[in-house]
Parts: sequence; C-alpha cells; structure tokens
Amino acid sequence: MGMLSGYRVLGFDLETTGFNPRSDRVVQFALVGSDVDGSHINLQSLVNPGISIPEETVRVHGITNDDVRGQGGFGDHIAEMASLMEGSIIVGHNIINFDWRFVNMECMRIGVEVPRPHAIIDTLLIARRFAIPGSHRLGRLCNRFNIRLDRSHRADTDAGATLLLLWKMMQTYPRKFRGTVDEFVDSLTR
Repeated sequence: MGMLSGYRVLGFDLETTGFNPRSDRVVQFALVGSDVDGSHINLQSLVNPGISIPEETVRVHGITNDDVRGQGGFGDHIAEMASLMEGSIIVGHNIINFDWRFVNMECMRIGVEVPRPHAIIDTLLIARRFAIPGSHRLGRLCNRFNIRLDRSHRADTDAGATLLLLWKMMQTYPRKFRGTVDEFVDSLTR
C-alpha cells in the first residue's frame, strides 16, 4: 500500500451517546486492519458509558442500555486500544473532529495518557481536500467508490469501510498519495 507499508494500519470508529465529547460517552469502539506483518487485527467491543443512552441516539446506532449493561467502561478497554494504536496509522472518517476528541476526553476523565499513533488519516478531510463531488458522508462516499456498507453506524462496519475507502481513494488518486505518510498528512492540514 505504498506510503502505508511498514506500519500497522487500523480503521477506527466509535459510537457514542451523542455528539458532545464533554457530556457524552463512548458506547462502542472498533479497531480493524492489519499489522506490519500483514496479520489481521480486529478489536471491538461495546462499552458501558456510565450514563443513559438517549432514545434518539439508539435510533441511529441501535445500541441500547441493555446492550451495554455488564460491559466494561472505557477505562477497562483503553490499555488494549492504546497498545494497538501506539505508533500505528489510524484511519477514520471525521476522526479528527469527532472520534479523536472523544478519545482525548475519555482518557482525560479517567486520568490516562492519550494513545500516540504515528499518524491519523481522516477520509472526510481527504474527500474535502480532493474536492470529490457529491456528499462527503461516509455512506455516500462508500457508494461512490463501490464499497458495501450494510450496517452503518456500527463501529466495526464503519471502521472497516473507512479503511476500504482510503484504499479506494489511493487507487483512484495515486498521484496525490506520493511521498511519506507524514508528508501526506502534512499536506492535508496546509
């Protein structure tokens, strides 16, 4: 995969109780991808948010209070998540403005260090920078790039779809993915 060779590359997604990382909490996470040696990685779990999941949010992702009862809280999962994230390339859709803010806030709440990936690649930012026509919602982009997305708004499905979306973007726009991963990420933020 060109600039991604030699790295653990993981699609990452969260489902939450709402949109505000200060007041809402994580209810599901997924890290899906491959290690440096090509072996498959699939770490996912429901998470007990410690607060009630609003009905309107349940209608979006389908995760209920009963589903998370008895599941560990974020603090019970972060060590395993962090061990995979450290030094990895993390790929997500709207990860910079949504998922990673939740990770930061959840880590701050429980008093642990935020994982330090080598780089974070946001497919929403790529779609905007490349001026891909049409809606930049994950479902619409997946449709545009012929990626099946049967169970959207489930962390494992969205994490895998985001990784496939990056791969399809790399195939479609090979000239835009030259150089190192660090150079590429820097070019997105200029």
